[in-house]
Amino acid sequence: MKSITKWLPLLAALTIGTIVSAAPKMTCALTGKEVKTCCCEQQKNGKLLCKLAKKEVDKCCCTGM
Repeated sequence: MKSITKWLPLLAALTIGTIVSAAPKMTCALTGKEVKTCCCEQQKNGKLLCKLAKKEVDKCCCTGM
């Protein structure tokens, strides 16, 4: 039992690392840059603003890979 509890934290860390690295990456379609979170931001007037390109867009410009 001691050997299982000894290796459990390492196993958990490896599992979490695998899940995080397997997360889909996003790309801004306007700039072509890879982003960790979506670069489109909702404005008060109801339109979306791409923070990277500094342009208003009709629909989100972030695409998953």
